[in-house]
Order: sequence, then C-alpha cells, then structure tokens
Amino acid sequence: MRKLGNLFSGLFLVLVFVASITFSYFNATPVAISFGNLEFAPLPVSVWIIGGFVSGGIIGLLLGLGIFRQLRSRSEMRRLKKDLAAARQELKQLRSVSLRDLK
Repeated sequence: MRKLGNLFSGLFLVLVFVASITFSYFNATPVAISFGNLEFAPLPVSVWIIGGFVSGGIIGLLLGLGIFRQLRSRSEMRRLKKDLAAARQELKQLRSVSLRDLK
C-alpha cells in the first residue's frame, strides 16, 4: 500500500512539473509590477505567479511548523523562570525570618 502511495505522489509531482512548464511556456509576456515607489523589472507573468505560489508555500510551511509559536513560548518560559526564581528567593527570605521578627 505504501508503494502505491509513493507511486501516486511521484506521479502527482511529475504532473505538477509538466503543468508548470506548460504554464510558463504559454505565459511569457513580460509584466512590470510596482508597489508604490518600488518597481520591479519586467518579468514573464508565469515567473510572478509561480513566485507567488512558492513564497506562499514557504510562508505556510513556516507557520505550519510553529516557528513563531515556539519563539513566543520560549520568551514566556524565560519570563516564568524569572518569576519562579523571584518566588523562590522570597520564600527563602520568609523562611529565614523568625516569628518574633514579625511582631
């Protein structure tokens, strides 16, 4: 069953590759893209579209892997460790104080 899945995956990748080559061949008209004052050199439409898909896929993978979530949780762990150290220090000080000093 696993071999059949690998075969279908490979076939799908070849199909996507052939479709992208065909798409690139038929969409070779150069287009200049500008964002406000930033203007890019004219490149074929297929380059812009495939580049958009690739960059979206990479961003999706990064978000899916939870890299940004890991950074947030690491910073929270550091904060909690500092709080724990402060609480332990306060507990140590309170244990060292005798009951007579509290009166």
